Order: sequence, then structure tokens, then C-alpha cells
Amino acid sequence: MNKSEFINALQSKTQCTAEQCAAVNDVLENHFIFRKKNKPKVIAELCERLSVDEVQADAIYNQAMEIINAEIKTAKRHPFGQRK
Repeated sequence: MNKSEFINALQSKTQCTAEQCAAVNDVLENHFIFRKKNKPKVIAELCERLSVDEVQADAIYNQAMEIINAEIKTAKRHPFGQRK
């Protein structure tokens, strides 16, 4: 999944604009997101960059993780690019 596909998927799952989804993508790229201890840092940065409260930032983070985890699972099942 490339950056624009991720942004489109996140935009369709949340009530965020494309600009906000791009900001979410930037935040996630700046952190090693697959570590649980980084979640509070990511949530705090999302709150700051998107001007949302912690609950909304957590919901956006969880949606982003669902998209990323689904893509990883798909890549594991189809390692040679035969996705879908």
C-alpha cells in the first residue's frame, strides 16, 4: 500500500480530511509505530497536529493500525504480490 492509498483508506474510515490524513501518515512515519510504548507519543502528536482531543486521536490511531495490520496480513498471505 502506498501513501496515497493509505490516506484514501483512512479518509474513508474516519471523518478526517485528506490533509488531516496526510498529517496522520506523517506522524506515523516519524514513529516506529509497531511498539506499544510509542502509542502515547503518537496520540499526543496527533492531538497537537490535528487539534483534536485524546479520544478522537486514539480512534484515528486505531483505524490507522487496522488498515496497516490488514495490509501486513495480506502481504503475508500473498508474498509475491497477488493481493486481492
